[in-house]
Amino acid sequence: MEMLNTEMLQMMRDPLGAPIHPTIVQVLLVATFVLHIFFVTLAVGASCFALWAFWRGSEWQRRLARVAARLAPNAVGLGVVTGIAPLLFVQTIYDPLWYAANTLAGFWSTLFIFVVMGGYSLAYLFYLKGSPQGKLLWASGLSLALLLLAGWIMHVLANTALYPEYWREWYAPNREPDTRGIIFHAYNLPRVTFLLLVSSVLSLGVTLMLFAWYFRQRDDADREYLTQVGQLGKRLALVAAPLLWVTGMMWAFTQGRQFGLHIIMALVFTLMALLLREGFRNLDPLTGGVRALGIWLLSLLGIGTVREVIRATSVARFNYRVADYPFVWDWASVLVFALTSIVGMSVIAYLALVLYDSGKGEVRPWVEKLGRISIGMLGAWLALFILLGLRLYL
Repeated sequence: MEMLNTEMLQMMRDPLGAPIHPTIVQVLLVATFVLHIFFVTLAVGASCFALWAFWRGSEWQRRLARVAARLAPNAVGLGVVTGIAPLLFVQTIYDPLWYAANTLAGFWSTLFIFVVMGGYSLAYLFYLKGSPQGKLLWASGLSLALLLLAGWIMHVLANTALYPEYWREWYAPNREPDTRGIIFHAYNLPRVTFLLLVSSVLSLGVTLMLFAWYFRQRDDADREYLTQVGQLGKRLALVAAPLLWVTGMMWAFTQGRQFGLHIIMALVFTLMALLLREGFRNLDPLTGGVRALGIWLLSLLGIGTVREVIRATSVARFNYRVADYPFVWDWASVLVFALTSIVGMSVIAYLALVLYDSGKGEVRPWVEKLGRISIGMLGAWLALFILLGLRLYL
């Protein structure tokens, strides 16, 4: 049976191979996952806080809830955009896993995009029409439910991909094909609690400290309000850090034990909890936002690495190794990818800097110059893309 699974995985790979060395793709997969999971968990955390604060919060918390209501749809959008890269990299080197999982849960993987669209639309509706007066809480609640459903679907797909030995049984129980794709075949509750629920508290807490750090620099800053916001963010982070350790231990000694990784995972999560606890404990909540963000992003990098080790260990049982994935250097694809990345990052950097400077009331001249360069690069990239398409078509 193991030999059959091995042959199945090898045969399901893209016969053309990857356009770049697969190890590079694997590193990029982990790195891009960090931003994706940060924005995803931030969207959940902001939605939860807005819903709670409008329902039972004090006056200053309701004021902050309006900010959270505006943050939620933006975080969803950023989560979707930053999720494109890790999805691309998964499809490049783990294509048998990804497509098999999507086939086994075809109904939910198809529904996923509509779930995200619904969650985003309702979050935007609540921000635009409900948050000024604290109305339409049903829209915020339903948006949160849809976002959690989207997270659950992705969790199931990721877990289904880890067990190739069960794919045939799941697809054809009792040798009768089940093409509905509606059954959640594989899930791990500690894992999804760790990655989505507890991490959302940390992402929100860090963002609140970053909010306080940024707006304290304004001449008209309400320092009492910002101090309350920063302190709330720090409290949330300090409460979530031990919860992250507890759920991480549960994940390690359930799914981690299945792959013989429980000791390593327990060590990593213990060190991560200590880093978060000690890093946040002596942090000034009004001025330490950037440091808090750095600590959390470093922790997310560790989490992303653990996920990748689990995935690689799972398929290594069937002699499927990323380093052995066939590849042929396709310099045209590499060049297009590099140019797209450079142009995209320059535009994003410009937008981020404009947002940063606008909060202070004045955009620096060099930022305006960067904007002109970025827009010019974007126009040139679009022209190149269209010309390449016409060349191939004609």
